[in-house]
Amino acid sequence: MTERTTTTSATASPWPRRLAVSTLVAAVPLVFFGGTVTTLHAGLAIDGWWILEPGRGDHFLWLYPVDKWFRDVGTFVEHTHRLFGSLVGLLAIATVVATWATDRRRLPRILSVAALLAVIAQGVIGGLRVLEQSEDLAFLHGAIGQAVFATLGASAIAASAAFGAARATGPDFRTSRLRRLSLVAAGSVYLQIVAGAWLRHGGRVPALAVHGLLAALVVVSTCLLAAEMRRGDASLEGLRKWILGLLSAQIVLGVAALVVVWGMQGSDSKVATGLGSSLFPTLHVLFGGGLLFACVASAMWIHRLSPSPAARERFAAAVEGAR
Repeated sequence: MTERTTTTSATASPWPRRLAVSTLVAAVPLVFFGGTVTTLHAGLAIDGWWILEPGRGDHFLWLYPVDKWFRDVGTFVEHTHRLFGSLVGLLAIATVVATWATDRRRLPRILSVAALLAVIAQGVIGGLRVLEQSEDLAFLHGAIGQAVFATLGASAIAASAAFGAARATGPDFRTSRLRRLSLVAAGSVYLQIVAGAWLRHGGRVPALAVHGLLAALVVVSTCLLAAEMRRGDASLEGLRKWILGLLSAQIVLGVAALVVVWGMQGSDSKVATGLGSSLFPTLHVLFGGGLLFACVASAMWIHRLSPSPAARERFAAAVEGAR
């Protein structure tokens, strides 16, 4: 089956795209409350995983009493994080079912399954972190959270009719440099996210130094990518502006988080002490995930609009064979 045929079949049902976008949207508060849990050090506010407070109530996750849910800030943010996690999991399952039932393109199918597996893995790590009270698992859970978010975003992009219908723009498009820069930018952003998770889970001064050095790499790589995108296809202009906007917001939020956590609370403070002081560090986490998603989205579109020479040859052969 040729790419043209599969693209046409992808327009038959809007539900894969709708569900993939819904999953991504639901993941936004999931990341926000997850960042708040870490900032407030509330990961162990509730005992148990699917069965909460074992031996002291044995509440099923979705049937946790409202009065206990709102008993304090830590319990509220932790249980809300878990509820959004289960919602994202259900939506990811629905996305896989709808995609495989109505979309015959390979990439949306692969990414829908990858997104579901990523959500499941992240949920299992989070649950084991609570059951085993492991700080190492807490770090791992935080380190891959935004990667899961970016995978959900990639699934939503692949499910769109516009992405399926996009074609290479021609030989003048600066292909190889753009492809490399898009991958470097996405990789540098994710490395800084991992360093940030290390910092937030007790890395202290060494983690702060690594996080700062990687921040410089992120600024350089994303600015180079944005500059090259400006010389390329006009359809990348929107993504270029998103990257620069999110980068600017990340710099401001990073400085604000540094002042709140290290300046106002002191270098020996591990976590913020309330919702007010947790706001900037948590928004820094959320916008970091947004910047990673923007870089991944740019990489996907760049590779779509400017495939490698081998990919161009394969596509040309497929078109010729269809004739």
